Amino acid sequence: MSVILRFDVDRAYPNAVYNHLRVFWNVFPSLDFLGYLDFVKKLLDDLNYRGIKASFFFRPSTLPKEDFAERILRDRHSVGLHAVRTQSFKDFSGELSKISKRFEGKVLGFSKHGSGRRLSRKHEASYNPRKYVQYAKRANLQYFLGNGEDPSEEETVINGVLFFPSAFWLNRNFREDKFTVDWLVEKSTHRDVVLLAHPCQILLEIERGGLIAREYEEIIDRVDDFKTIDEIVEGR
Repeated sequence: MSVILRFDVDRAYPNAVYNHLRVFWNVFPSLDFLGYLDFVKKLLDDLNYRGIKASFFFRPSTLPKEDFAERILRDRHSVGLHAVRTQSFKDFSGELSKISKRFEGKVLGFSKHGSGRRLSRKHEASYNPRKYVQYAKRANLQYFLGNGEDPSEEETVINGVLFFPSAFWLNRNFREDKFTVDWLVEKSTHRDVVLLAHPCQILLEIERGGLIAREYEEIIDRVDDFKTIDEIVEGR
């Protein structure tokens, strides 16, 4: 059994202005020299150094450029859609198509951006996991990773779609005090647990020496086995 590192890529640039123009308004290009996806690149370098595989979920506004997308796949990490526009299956399918095309059709599932609060101009704020499982089924996807905050909830299979309703949020604002690092380490020895985090938070907290970074390092050091969500799906 294992911990599934789920990284939702919400932030495109370290610079707040560039990021807002790109993510909220979608009017700013993806420029490497200005730091496009720098948080993801640094985190990926560190994971590769440690020999750990993770699962990255991208929004259309944080879509990697072709060379970086190829590298993520070459390094054997999993990728998926971090869905923003879920008002209708048509909106969802449009986003899925962009992500899937960039990653050579190797997208097996998705996560949802936000859980009830509107976060960007075209973002669908409502959160309806049962609907997203239905979307996954219609799109011939194999899993949906939910945003619930009770990691004791175990995964289930609905109409052939693997559904993790909750995750162990690295940010303590989204988990009860009883869900400690000790809890995660112990549970991961006999079941699969999704750890939900954001690359930008980890990297910024490392610079500050914050709690998120300290707990992340402790988890990386203490957990025996990390798997990608694709490995879990393919091993069913």
